[in-house]
Amino acid sequence: MFWARTTGTGAFLGLLGGVITSGLVHGSTIAEGKGGWLGLHVYEFPSTMAQNFWLASFAFAACFVLTLLISLATQRTKSDEELKGLVYSLTPKLKDEDQAWYLRPAVLGVILLMCCAILNIIFW
Repeated sequence: MFWARTTGTGAFLGLLGGVITSGLVHGSTIAEGKGGWLGLHVYEFPSTMAQNFWLASFAFAACFVLTLLISLATQRTKSDEELKGLVYSLTPKLKDEDQAWYLRPAVLGVILLMCCAILNIIFW
């Protein structure tokens, strides 16, 4: 979605590597009596939420690195023309200057973020 050089093989194997990495980290760490099913007690987290955070971090890093390396090692099968609309950098950007200010996505996004911040302050 963000890099036109990514191949299908790199994306799939990167995703698979991330899932496997997450499983290995979960199996070798413990949090509140959960995990550690590999019999390796490498680290004990203070909470399940901390364990989940680190699982996601390791899975993302493994997925990112594997996707990058495998994509560079495999041949690209799609041309830039075939990737238009799928890859952000190859997709033409929409112009919204001709729309009213209240119909522009950026303006609506800022308004929604301000509403979210106000609600968080009120209900803190």
